[in-house]
Amino acid sequence: MTALLAALHVVAPLLFFTDLTRNPYFTQIAVLNIGLACALALSAARGLKAERWSWVSTPLDAPWVLTFFAAALSWSYAYWTHPAFYRPSMTSEGLRAAFFLVLNSWGVYVLAAQRPDSDPEPMDVPIGGWAAFALAWGAAWALFPQLRGMPSASNAVWPHIWDPYGAVVWAAGLAAVFLLTRRGRTHDLWHLILVTGFLGAVYGVFQYFGVEFFWPRILNPYGGRSVSTFGNPNFMSSYMVVLLPLAVVYYLHARTRLQKGAYALVVLAIEASLLCSLTRSSWAGAVASLVPLAFSARLRRLAKEDPEFHGLVAAAAVALALFWPQSSVQGYAPTVFQRLYEMKAAFGGAGGGAPGATYSPLHQRYLIWLCAWTMGAENPLTGKGFGLIELFYPFYQGHFLATLEAFRTLRTHANNAHNELLEVFSQTGIVGLGAAALMWTAFFRRVWSALAVSREADALRAKPGTEGESEPVWALAAAAGAAGMLVDNLLNVSVHFAVPGLVFWWQAGTAMGLLSRREGRCASFVPPAAARYGAALLAAALLLVTARHWGGQWMREALYFNGFKTMHRGDAGKAAELLERAYAWHPREVNTNYELGNAYARSNLFEKAVWAYKEALAANAGYDEIYFNLGTLESLKLGRRDEALAHYAMSWAINPMSAGTAGNYAALLMQRGTPEDRAEAERVLAWGVGLEPANVNFAMTLAGVRASNGRWEEAEAVYTGLLRRQPNFAAAEQGLRQALAAGKRPAPPLLSQLDSFKGLEERIARRDYGPETLALARKGCADFPQSIVALFYLGNLELIHGDPGGAAEKLSRVVAADPGNVGAKLNLGQSLKRLGRAAEAADLFRQVLAADPNNAMARQELK
Repeated sequence: MTALLAALHVVAPLLFFTDLTRNPYFTQIAVLNIGLACALALSAARGLKAERWSWVSTPLDAPWVLTFFAAALSWSYAYWTHPAFYRPSMTSEGLRAAFFLVLNSWGVYVLAAQRPDSDPEPMDVPIGGWAAFALAWGAAWALFPQLRGMPSASNAVWPHIWDPYGAVVWAAGLAAVFLLTRRGRTHDLWHLILVTGFLGAVYGVFQYFGVEFFWPRILNPYGGRSVSTFGNPNFMSSYMVVLLPLAVVYYLHARTRLQKGAYALVVLAIEASLLCSLTRSSWAGAVASLVPLAFSARLRRLAKEDPEFHGLVAAAAVALALFWPQSSVQGYAPTVFQRLYEMKAAFGGAGGGAPGATYSPLHQRYLIWLCAWTMGAENPLTGKGFGLIELFYPFYQGHFLATLEAFRTLRTHANNAHNELLEVFSQTGIVGLGAAALMWTAFFRRVWSALAVSREADALRAKPGTEGESEPVWALAAAAGAAGMLVDNLLNVSVHFAVPGLVFWWQAGTAMGLLSRREGRCASFVPPAAARYGAALLAAALLLVTARHWGGQWMREALYFNGFKTMHRGDAGKAAELLERAYAWHPREVNTNYELGNAYARSNLFEKAVWAYKEALAANAGYDEIYFNLGTLESLKLGRRDEALAHYAMSWAINPMSAGTAGNYAALLMQRGTPEDRAEAERVLAWGVGLEPANVNFAMTLAGVRASNGRWEEAEAVYTGLLRRQPNFAAAEQGLRQALAAGKRPAPPLLSQLDSFKGLEERIARRDYGPETLALARKGCADFPQSIVALFYLGNLELIHGDPGGAAEKLSRVVAADPGNVGAKLNLGQSLKRLGRAAEAADLFRQVLAADPNNAMARQELK
């Protein structure tokens, strides 16, 4: 059992592949879940042989039962009260969440809490052995770039897994881990976790400064925010938050300065990795994780010993925070202070942006929180359903995108609520929130009461130099790490992911197990044979189901990623073969099934594509692009107009910001042409015009619909708005004149302004650039201030008439609005050159040549 747990604690956080799965950490998830099921099965197998069952009774036992009850109740209620269409994806999402709850949360907690040792002093831990292992194994991986095997171009899975040098390093590392943890004590496993965190932290620091050992090139999916082996900066940072108080307590207990130095190095590496992550919620969590340590008299006493060394370490920690440099990785790479200073943008103020300005990291959370709150508020007792936030979130988001303009640039596909309170309430309602409140109240009450009891015992002893000697400082260290992650997850989601969840629940279980054993809270009974065999069968079934599920998921993910890459290389047929194999391994994963549908569609297998897209909806019915693709195939390729309309309607409800969906949906409604359809089409088109005022198709179609219904004034308003932006749009002018004639309305001033603008264009066409033309251009800009064309004409004419400053001001606005306008860039470059801004001008001329290599004028200007 110890060897298995040790392997999980080192393999799950550190093992990842660079060209095997879409998410590098997917292998971590699969290995961890199967390993945890094996550990639970081994525990049950031991119980099968035991005459008496004994276990530690922890304060969280009853809250866990209530948590399972809340999850089952909320999901069951949701399943039977939602339309049947959603039930396959509700089953898929609920199963995913159930695996995490049973294995990655409760299973980890139980395995940690039921460890057989109590609370030994750690001084006999082989610190030198652990330090040697960390240095030697880390150095071995540092040589990986030189000694790794050649990358494989094969479509087979195995060549993307196997690397001879990597296998040797892993084998040697696991052998060392098994040797160092052979006694199976809590402190042995804790040192393994600290070494694992240290190695991950050091790798994260190297990434931050542009040094990469594993990936073929420097990757920056999060800009300068390091991900280390965790795949996400938020996962790495949360893992380190949990370890920080444990490392500090070991540091304070170290006997020699050499030992203190080793632990101090771990503490500083953890701090550095937190800074590299640039995760502000984890910074708050790290501070919160250290606060409980101040309540320990023992730790306060130890902190007063050797003040010189403590002062050096504290100074180093402060210096790291104050002088931590900017990442050398390209992309988003603020300094620590810039990252903190950004928060002003959330509320406006000096240097922080204008009041009311959008600050995406915060305001996107507002959107997520609003949706999560609404989910829970719809059914306050049991919420939207356990595990179903990712499935239903897009529908709520679509409503708020349509009704609240401030959120329209913040659309996302949230898989969690980014606030643990709303996470629980949105899915399991008051019942689940009550279970969570009971769990953490019991948790922290037990820690506090244990500290209080130890204080009373120490007060009776009252011996100088022994303050806090009987305190449960190791349970406190574990509980402090859990507290830090809870604070972190008031703005984070990491507790719901495999590796951060592993260390969180391990520390929570260890804290409760240590305290319960300390207080003698153990229970036992002699089970009947039926109970022993029943428990063993249940554990075996859990192991088999887990192995089949996660083994299948892992094979599916590897084949899916291979198919995805093949698809993007343009081989849809081969991609379909790989994706079919992926589907066979696990048929309920939305990305696999969606990509399979794309492969079929590009292979002109339209019926198969429709089937695959519907299978994607059976996995997760919350993706607008799936409905859009279904609607497109059914309308354009299969002639199923009614089905296409239903799918377009769903796509538009989820994502009202999609102009493509709105356009296709409106066109199909107009094609069917019932009065209800025409009314709905007008509503969609009006929304589309508001979304994209410059979209000619939306505006012309909307005006045509209103004109065909005899609503001439409304049609005139649409044509007028379009012509204000594009005064040379002949079709819109013709439509306006027809609407005015049909409605018998007087000619507006716009028509004479259009005539004047036509006169301007006629003069320009015959190369008359004189003063009268310049005057007409100025009038055109005044008449049509929204027109980029009018601005372009005036800028060019001002350049001709010797006003490079005015020309530059206007042409820069043209280029900003239309970056592909080569003529505007060329003339803007000439204006800037005359103003003495040669470097900016040269850059524009180079842009012109990049778009038009034969442009002689740009080439001449660069000489």
